[in-house]
Amino acid sequence: GKDLSKLYAQKMADFVAAGGVTGKRHAEKAEAKQANSGSKKAKKEARAASGQPKKPPTGFWLYLCENREAFEKEAGSKKPPVISGIAGKKWKSMSDAHKKPFEDQAAKAKAEYQTAMEEWKNNGGGGGDDKDEDEEEDGDEEQ
Repeated sequence: GKDLSKLYAQKMADFVAAGGVTGKRHAEKAEAKQANSGSKKAKKEARAASGQPKKPPTGFWLYLCENREAFEKEAGSKKPPVISGIAGKKWKSMSDAHKKPFEDQAAKAKAEYQTAMEEWKNNGGGGGDDKDEDEEEDGDEEQ
């Protein structure tokens, strides 16, 4: 162990003496990652500024929004994880007949979204990345 640490120290000293900078690669990687990631808020603002249509709500989301106050009273809390947990259990136990109005509304909203998205793409909106991403997500929703 001590021999390796001495060897490392010697190699590092030689590297620095030859003009090397310690930690340079790590700093470059961190800088590149920071530049690529951007903040969540910045991404959200960029998407809004691009005029891209927002994704439509699902049937469950419509159900949750419509009944949020009742779930808050039942839970005695306004915390989203608590509310969505209760809503999820109730949604799963609902019959298809009770879900149908929400799912019909969601299907209508999705059709409108797809039309708006096509129009947006045809008018020069969106790069290649966004298009591929949306197609993959649409495929996931249908399964």
